[in-house]
Amino acid sequence: MDHEQGAGHIFRTFFSLVQSGRMDGASSRLLNFVLVAGLAFGSSAAKASEDPEIAQAIADCEQKVSVACGTVGLAYSDPANDQYDIFLSLRFLQEACRGNHAASCGRLALVYLEGSEDIEADRATAGRFAIKGCSLFDKTACEVAETVFAEASSDQFDAEKALRYRRVNCDQGGWRSCEDLARIYYNLGEFAPAEQVAAKACDPPHAEQRSVCEFAASLRQRRQEIEQALTERHEAQRRRLAERERASQVVQSFLGQGKYDSAIYAAIYHSRQLADARTALEATLEAGALGSVYNDHLYVLDYWFPSGRLNAAVNAEIARRSRGDDCGIYNCTNMPGASSRRWAAGAGRTAASRSSSSSASSFQPARMKSAAEISRETRNRYRTAHCTMNNNANRYLCN
Repeated sequence: MDHEQGAGHIFRTFFSLVQSGRMDGASSRLLNFVLVAGLAFGSSAAKASEDPEIAQAIADCEQKVSVACGTVGLAYSDPANDQYDIFLSLRFLQEACRGNHAASCGRLALVYLEGSEDIEADRATAGRFAIKGCSLFDKTACEVAETVFAEASSDQFDAEKALRYRRVNCDQGGWRSCEDLARIYYNLGEFAPAEQVAAKACDPPHAEQRSVCEFAASLRQRRQEIEQALTERHEAQRRRLAERERASQVVQSFLGQGKYDSAIYAAIYHSRQLADARTALEATLEAGALGSVYNDHLYVLDYWFPSGRLNAAVNAEIARRSRGDDCGIYNCTNMPGASSRRWAAGAGRTAASRSSSSSASSFQPARMKSAAEISRETRNRYRTAHCTMNNNANRYLCN
């Protein structure tokens, strides 16, 4: 076993013992010293002949220079590097991350997220390194943080953190994060932020961003359609208010001329506003001009004002104008004797004189039952059915 292989073997043994918890503090410190010595005088010496910069970085790392530790860790964790050793890189990356070397934290997060032959994937550990790396503005760490916390099926799922790191990655130019963020906003009903974020993801547009560009375009079109509909609605409302104002001015104009029936007519059939009708009726009452109001207008006012002082005044006027045989707005021709009374009132003679003067016929029409008689007979029939029939279970209630 050469020096490099020996150092790697020592580090793997140390790492497995620490992970398993089978080492006490003193043993750990002793083996760490042996490991450092092995790395410094074994692996580092072997690699120094191949890359003097790495050898110098290892030496500086032993002096607690975080950037140097990061240089070594990043080199050993790079598959394209001839000195690639992912397991050996962890020691240097962790030392560098502890010293706030952002790229090392991001690389550690990625290593634990993806795993390898020597490193088991650990999303919880990946998340811890990602949070620290992202706080140091490392792009890779922020992307790993979003991946770790946004996976709904993972134990590490955290919607609040996922949304936070999606925003960060979107701000850093990650169009996929922007698209996901835009769709989340859309599903939450936040359409304006959704459109803004989707538009950002599509600037500048590329073929691979077609889906988010189409999404941004659909949001923009819908917003424009809504804005146009609102504009049209506001304009229509403005026109209605203007027309209402003109109609109210017509009512006021007639009142100013003392044309109270015309004012009430304009309020009922032109303005169609209860407030205008109230104004016109109150002005008419104050002027003592209710007698000048057309009969049909009174019935409409009776309907519009079903109670209170105005209703009482309108009904009093309707009653004053009514005759004994007047049925108001109802058709009374089917009531018993109504036709004869109307003929007699129009011809100036009674029904008896009409029949006596007509000697050509002795026909006497059959007497029609009054409404009261019909109602009484109907009530008696139902009483018989409900109270005297033997099979009626409720007959005892009719006593």
